Amino acid sequence: MSENNFEEKFAAAYDKMMERIQHFFEESESNAVPTLKQRIELAKLRAIELREVTAEEADKIAYYVERDLHDAAEYLETTGKEFSTWFNFDLQLVEARLYELFASVADRTRLELGQLASQAQMAQQYHTGEITGIGTLFCDSCGTEMHFKKTGRIPPCPKCHHTEFRRYSK
Repeated sequence: MSENNFEEKFAAAYDKMMERIQHFFEESESNAVPTLKQRIELAKLRAIELREVTAEEADKIAYYVERDLHDAAEYLETTGKEFSTWFNFDLQLVEARLYELFASVADRTRLELGQLASQAQMAQQYHTGEITGIGTLFCDSCGTEMHFKKTGRIPPCPKCHHTEFRRYSK
């Protein structure tokens, strides 16, 4: 499989997993509130069951989804700002459906953030080769901004080629 096809497969699986998590939340709202980890696990198992990705790939994608949701939820919890400011770029450039999907799941994630605070801290580190959702990452080495207007693979920093990034709010 070519690198480009591999990246497209992972990005599509990321978006689909996020969509399933939102669906699982909506489906179970009348029941006891399930944990985010349970919903991610269900979405991961569904992707494997439908053979969209392998079990190993599903584990990686689930980690990326959880990392991004924790990061967004922590931002909402600690700043009290609008979700749109977490992206650090013009929302008109983002597909409305993807924004609504991510915002919905991130808001629910915020409700669980208290019990997941230590995981959220660990989840804030982003690395070249991983998949991330929409938003802005900053190079840990030189501070260069990398804007993701759609789900995609994190490349090395275009300025210094460093491979570690964080999301910072302005």
